[in-house]
Amino acid sequence: MNKTQLENLIKRMNAPYEPEIKVSWEKESWKAKREAEKLSDTALLPILEQIIDEHLGESDGEREVRRAARFIYAKILSNNFDEKGFSFLLNELFTETDYWTIGSILTSIWFLDIPQDAKLSPLLNFAETANRENLRMILNILSEYKNKGNKDAISAYPELYKKVLGKTVPLKQAVIDILQSHGIKSKADLDKQTDEDGAALYEDLKAGVLEEYNITYKKLVSLLNKLVK
Repeated sequence: MNKTQLENLIKRMNAPYEPEIKVSWEKESWKAKREAEKLSDTALLPILEQIIDEHLGESDGEREVRRAARFIYAKILSNNFDEKGFSFLLNELFTETDYWTIGSILTSIWFLDIPQDAKLSPLLNFAETANRENLRMILNILSEYKNKGNKDAISAYPELYKKVLGKTVPLKQAVIDILQSHGIKSKADLDKQTDEDGAALYEDLKAGVLEEYNITYKKLVSLLNKLVK
């Protein structure tokens, strides 16, 4: 697919409302979005970046082009993850001021299957000044990512949870998140830990659980015995 074909796909995604068509899957915009969802060629990412860069105006039409281009961009990442592309999409948050456009970027990255080591620095930096509605979306995104084992998400989630909801993450969940960040899902995983790995795990549990929740070591061990079997 070349640039002209991508621009045509974007145009069809933004096709005007068709009141005469009553069934959604017969509408041009619906069909175009389904086409976009199948794309996986990362060679298209630089072309989409160029299209976005060529439509930086504040008119509704310009914004619609950017939103559609990023929709395609995210679908490619969903089908064929590219860390450089993911970083680009996160940094796009800083290029927009329109509420709905920012929301569309956050929505596009929400369910990406990102690696454990993927860096979330731009997203976390954006969260520092984001409004409350966007913060809630970012919290949900981090929840999704931490459940996939992403280290940055696991680390950042407790603080953002407290900032957004005004309370700490439940104790049990905090322990699960730390175990998950060390790749521990069963007692067998725990038994495989080297002395060095075990020391690192203890330091994280000490800082993130013992000190944060002010519980005894005995209570922590009891909780670990219940969670790790």
